Amino acid sequence: METQNQERSLRASGVAPAAWTGLFVAIYLAVLPMADTIALRNLALACLLVCLAWQFRSIRGELRFGWPILLWAAYLLLFPLMADDHQTAWKSLGGQWGRGLLAMVAGGGAAVILSRRLPVGNMLLVLGAISAAPNLVHLVMFAWKAVEGGSLPWGYWGRETHHADLGYAAGHATILLMAAFMTGEKRIRWLAVLLTLAAVASTLAAQSRAGVAFAVFGAMLILVPSVLFRPLRDNRLVWRTFGLGAMGVVALFVFAFNVDPRWHNLTSELQPGFLGQPVQIECEGEPAISGAVLNKYGSLDRAPWAVEGIVRGDGSRVVLLRAGIELAASHPWGSDGSRQAFQKLLQQVCPEPAIRMAHTHNGWIDTMLAIGWLGAALYLGVLLAYLRQGWTGLRSDGPVRSWGLVLVALSVFWIVRGGTDSVFRDHMLEMQGFMLAFAASAMRLCGRSKA
Repeated sequence: METQNQERSLRASGVAPAAWTGLFVAIYLAVLPMADTIALRNLALACLLVCLAWQFRSIRGELRFGWPILLWAAYLLLFPLMADDHQTAWKSLGGQWGRGLLAMVAGGGAAVILSRRLPVGNMLLVLGAISAAPNLVHLVMFAWKAVEGGSLPWGYWGRETHHADLGYAAGHATILLMAAFMTGEKRIRWLAVLLTLAAVASTLAAQSRAGVAFAVFGAMLILVPSVLFRPLRDNRLVWRTFGLGAMGVVALFVFAFNVDPRWHNLTSELQPGFLGQPVQIECEGEPAISGAVLNKYGSLDRAPWAVEGIVRGDGSRVVLLRAGIELAASHPWGSDGSRQAFQKLLQQVCPEPAIRMAHTHNGWIDTMLAIGWLGAALYLGVLLAYLRQGWTGLRSDGPVRSWGLVLVALSVFWIVRGGTDSVFRDHMLEMQGFMLAFAASAMRLCGRSKA
């Protein structure tokens, strides 16, 4: 009787914590990209860390964080001591950068507990479906609004305050779901495809150009390595999927081009963004760019779209990028680590800028402005370290290769995505850190099991 009680206790001690861990992982991943979920996100992360602490003795031997992550963590802890505003820097560490580190710890620990409980394909499908939760909620709301209004509400974001949040969710979801399709059992492939299409459709319905482009990019980051490296399944599956995917991408962009007119003048609006002095344009607005447009086009009447594009359109992104580079060059150690670093440094040049932007729309530049060149370089080192681990896994086979494929795709996705939007902050840092650490730990565990 005593032996049976001990066995029941051991089973309960393993199953119950794993169930709670899985629950909080699901909540955390689902709400990470969602707007106005800060309290729920923080609560889920806190509960998840409690679950890991509960099982720390059994998982501590499996937790591994390489020296790039340790260097990144050490720099973040030291940065407030040399920041322009120590108090703000400490707040930013706790509210932004530090949570990214906690998310890495949570992701690595959750992988140790959960990754062996499901086949890799099924685990990827579950993670991808959870990551697509914001997109699925959006599609339901989109359909409801269409029924109420009698027409398709293109550009409707649902409960989100910005279309970018839908794009981030779709990017992660497509990577995980396409990896599940390529590595999982035949019976889950169509579900993975349907969820992938739903995630992409959400970005298309929200008229998020970057969301559509990077959701497709995420899928390609799975398909292309599958073609270049030894096939994850059979050649017919890889090449058939690649061919159908390529045709689907062409059809998708043709449809997007017809539905969203902003695709039509994207190039023409970007070009004028290279005119004039960027910081001066941010400070003075239209008067600072009119002369440069006049010199370029001969008459303001011939190119009214140029000024409009620079001040309020796509050209403003180029101006912001150039202004951010200029400010970063003069502030190599950054500012105070806050999300408002660009605004604060610009206001040192002109207290009342004519064009008010929250950030430079470039994660790498914003990171430089917040925590310096070295801080940006160290975080790039973290992403490259994960990329290197994934690349090593790609040269193996079975589950190791599957997780290696995901790790490579996620790393490249965020390195490139950082060049087009300010993604290294707040919940996006948590989203990156959690899934990268999860995939790295899962890959390492699979490698040990194989050995």
